[in-house]
Amino acid sequence: MVEEFLDHKIECPFCRTIRLRIPKNAGPETRIVCDDCGRFLGLWGELEADFDLQGGQHGVFSLSEGRIKRLNEKGA
Repeated sequence: MVEEFLDHKIECPFCRTIRLRIPKNAGPETRIVCDDCGRFLGLWGELEADFDLQGGQHGVFSLSEGRIKRLNEKGA
């Protein structure tokens, strides 16, 4: 069974949400903060790689314009 929750680096260790503040032209060295509490989460290149390791665009979630959205299962 595929895990339906993201964790690791993209989950804020301070407030436990997954809401990233990602600038439109973010590059690998862009500093990313939590959109809820404003704390530093990491560099965009690191966070994007972590998201990919957890299924990325082909998993349970999609990442678009800084928003992570749960994908509907086919037939659901």
